[in-house]
Amino acid sequence: FNVEETQYTKRVLGKVDATDADFGQNANLTYFIQPSSQDLPFEISPWSGVFSVNGELDREKEDKYVLTVVARDNGPEKKLSSSVSVEVQVLDVNDNPPQFFKYDGLIKWTHSDTEDLSNHNLNSDMMIPLYKATLQENAPIGTTVTRVYANDSDFIGNGNGLILYSLPQRKNQLNLFSIDSKEGVITTSGRFDYENQSVYNITIVASDLGSPSLSATA
Repeated sequence: FNVEETQYTKRVLGKVDATDADFGQNANLTYFIQPSSQDLPFEISPWSGVFSVNGELDREKEDKYVLTVVARDNGPEKKLSSSVSVEVQVLDVNDNPPQFFKYDGLIKWTHSDTEDLSNHNLNSDMMIPLYKATLQENAPIGTTVTRVYANDSDFIGNGNGLILYSLPQRKNQLNLFSIDSKEGVITTSGRFDYENQSVYNITIVASDLGSPSLSATA
């Protein structure tokens, strides 16, 4: 069975079906999961074999369950049984945004004049990661300033865990920096004059390729 990660309440996944060639009580079957565990978010109807999920599935914690379902007859003198393996594959949902790491500290978000951030859920009270770097004013174009790092715990194979970096453009500011969208390496793309401006604050966005996309800002 394949099922997306989320919280479920008795969601039917399918049915385990067995037959018995005997008659009467000898052919009446009872289904159960073995070994029985209250920690597993699965249950099976003892009479119909309907298999359900009842609880939380989190792919980042467990991406696959392999269970043993037993069908046992109700023979009054001798009970016979057979078992089958049931595999539940937990499918990834884009429920984890990227997270920056290896930063130098946290700073309160104050850049209200930033463009192209309408999809990044920013507000004026949030704390965001801060990376610090220094640069010589005569550094040539293409000089590496620093590198930022982010990861995403979602599945990479469907794009939910893949990250791209970008530098949203601020109003009335020259494009003096660029970033490698895959590696997060920030380089210079303009000339600098210490006497004209000595400190630059730039915004970095890490976005995953899920749908809808989730992002983080530094």
